[in-house]
Amino acid sequence: MLTNSHVVEEAAALELRLIDGRTLPAEVIGADPATDLAVVRAGASDLAAARLGDSANLRAGQLVIAIGNLLGFQHTVSAGVVSALGRTLRSQTGRQIENIIQTDAALNPGNSGCPLVDNRARVVGVNTAVILGTQGLSFAVPIDTAKWVVSELLAHGKVRRAYLGVAGQTRPISRQAQRRLDLPPPPPSRSSAWHPTARRTRPACITGTGSWR
Repeated sequence: MLTNSHVVEEAAALELRLIDGRTLPAEVIGADPATDLAVVRAGASDLAAARLGDSANLRAGQLVIAIGNLLGFQHTVSAGVVSALGRTLRSQTGRQIENIIQTDAALNPGNSGCPLVDNRARVVGVNTAVILGTQGLSFAVPIDTAKWVVSELLAHGKVRRAYLGVAGQTRPISRQAQRRLDLPPPPPSRSSAWHPTARRTRPACITGTGSWR
């Protein structure tokens, strides 16, 4: 089962309650907080599977339906349209989730991790977030992203991402390099200044902002 990472994080135990009334024990196969997605396995083999669509074919204005157990009311649906595509949303890890689907289908607590489907009952997104204090501003992770994340979680238990290790630090530039590269001289230091008439007992020397002689 595909759901949100924030739904299952830190859960001591998981249960799946099905529409036929059965309750099944479940376990997390893997989670990816960077996309707020997770895969959960239930102890049954006769479960029906939803058809997956193609979020790349979505268009603004297209009808979508959000399914969930909002506020404890089970098997609730709310309809809306795709308001915009290609949004970005920051995940709990700080990483940007790309190609987010924005919809005006009403989402409430209990919709997280539930499917966003098109008018042919194909899953096109995973409901993930709303902006509190607004109306009709809901977001879903596209199913195309979820397909790749699920394949990684099933194969490796985590999502493997390439990264480029680059580090930087400030280093002083030698006078020779400044002249060769025709760089402007560095600005004067703010922590010290030399004054030809400073004396040991003058305030500039006492505070360390001058040189005495």
